[in-house]
Amino acid sequence: MKTIYPTTLLALGLLGLVSGPVSAADVPPVPNAQQLAWQRHEFIAFAHFGMNTFSDREWGDGKEDPKAFNPTDFDARQWATVLNEAGVKLLILTAKHHDGFCLWPSKFTAHCVKNSPWREGKGDVVREVVEALREKQIRVGLYLSPWDRNQPTYGDSPKYNEYFRNQLRELLTNYGVVDEVWFDGACGEGPNGKKQEYDWASFFALIRELQPKALIAISGPDIRWVGNESGVARENESSVVKRDGGLAWHPAECDVSIRPGWFYHAGEDSKVKSLATLADIYFKSAGRNSVLLLNIPPDRRGRIADADAIRLKEFGAYVRQLHAGDFVTDANLTASGPSDPASPVSNLKDGKLETHWSPSGNQTTGQFEVDLGQPRSFNVARIQEDISLGERVQGYHVEILDGDKWRTVTGGQVLGHKQLRRFPAVTAQRVRLVIDKASAPPAISEFGLHFNPLAPVGSGALTAHRPAIASDVHPGGTQFGADKAVDDDPETRWATSDPVKQAWLEVELAQPSAISRLAIKELDPRLTKYQLLYRVSPDEAWKVAYEGTKAGTQFTTSFPSVQARYVRLNILDSSRAPTIWEFQVFAK
Repeated sequence: MKTIYPTTLLALGLLGLVSGPVSAADVPPVPNAQQLAWQRHEFIAFAHFGMNTFSDREWGDGKEDPKAFNPTDFDARQWATVLNEAGVKLLILTAKHHDGFCLWPSKFTAHCVKNSPWREGKGDVVREVVEALREKQIRVGLYLSPWDRNQPTYGDSPKYNEYFRNQLRELLTNYGVVDEVWFDGACGEGPNGKKQEYDWASFFALIRELQPKALIAISGPDIRWVGNESGVARENESSVVKRDGGLAWHPAECDVSIRPGWFYHAGEDSKVKSLATLADIYFKSAGRNSVLLLNIPPDRRGRIADADAIRLKEFGAYVRQLHAGDFVTDANLTASGPSDPASPVSNLKDGKLETHWSPSGNQTTGQFEVDLGQPRSFNVARIQEDISLGERVQGYHVEILDGDKWRTVTGGQVLGHKQLRRFPAVTAQRVRLVIDKASAPPAISEFGLHFNPLAPVGSGALTAHRPAIASDVHPGGTQFGADKAVDDDPETRWATSDPVKQAWLEVELAQPSAISRLAIKELDPRLTKYQLLYRVSPDEAWKVAYEGTKAGTQFTTSFPSVQARYVRLNILDSSRAPTIWEFQVFAK
């Protein structure tokens, strides 16, 4: 998969993400009915399946023979059964990837299943998948790559745009209701040497005409890419963005693959993400007011691979167990002041997202207390707003009564659909949620306290899961993106283009921090000269914290403590193209 380029984001006007509280003077946006339902899914899936599955590649070149596509035991019902048991609410199928091969018998190209030996050329992957999903009440999403490396008209912008619209018509008129249409922003040159210019406005208009309730994702106005392919949202991720001089509701989708690659590769059967890793991703996506989009690539049989199916079953059971163990269910709740008569405090534990608690009048602050009846041990607070009214809360914290004093255990700014706030396990009987600031009377739909048995140990690196950028990324795709060097996953890596010997990787820490230790994990020893640079403000000049002439697969070193908010691995020379599994800085 290749996600959206910054130029496309600029064209859509989506870079103005509201990182802090929204001014009360702004008109607060709310989700439409489809966005609201989508955000409540929380966990959806991707299925990268196609020609790359059989060529053992991530990006095909469009020159593949359709006869190479031949699943030996295709079973869409097996997909649907596995996904349903895992709790997946919607599946997005790659109907066409960048190689241009179509998983349905398109009238507009020969590069499709009708010219494959599968089902004697009479098969239709899209139809079989859609029908299987509907049997399990799983919603349907379709990915259609705008980039097409097989289509001769690509690069002749008007002709290719018409071709693309024709393919959209086929998918959106022949397969029933489609809930999500997924576009990435990958774009290249056609056979004529010209870069294709996509007619996004006409694509969107056609979707609105044929599937008016479908959400348009990523290169589209309804759902946005979170900004990395590690499945990690920002702290205080908001569904509100600045657009065209105002504010718009544009929630985040966090995509990540259950394996290192996006398509199935037999060599990755032993590299399926652990349950602990998936649990951590869940907290950092669905638990940060976003939707988790987990890729599960079917294998060459045309089935979800055994290892993936087992892990998905474990993950689904874990999520259900986490939410089932809610200590607030039998607790006594009281508000510190009068509540809105139509929104009593009892709504906080009724299990209904369409009800909520609000203080009386026009109060924009307030609090309520939970008495658990006896001391309970927990390490997760679940807080949910009634987002049908928008995002209102701008500051909150959770306290426990520790002896005779109230002590804060977690807090933040944005609540949104769901926050799963983790903290070191505490034991307490009385707990409070305090709303410190809101743009309108807060509307809290649910509050829960849970114990997470898979509390992550993690590396403790200050760079872990932080926003990262790089001067160069290998053209093999976003599987080699900068975020892979800070994802605490030893099976993913940042890689540069083959000729590159000088590059940099930059990470923004959560806050200014004292750092005094560096760790670098290379694919193999390649770095021959590099620096660790740091600064507190983006306006400052870079300073050198450490200089080295070798690293390797397990390098770590200490240096005099410095204060930093931004850190950069500045690679001045290397024997071959730099490839970094993990880049980590620590407090000590």
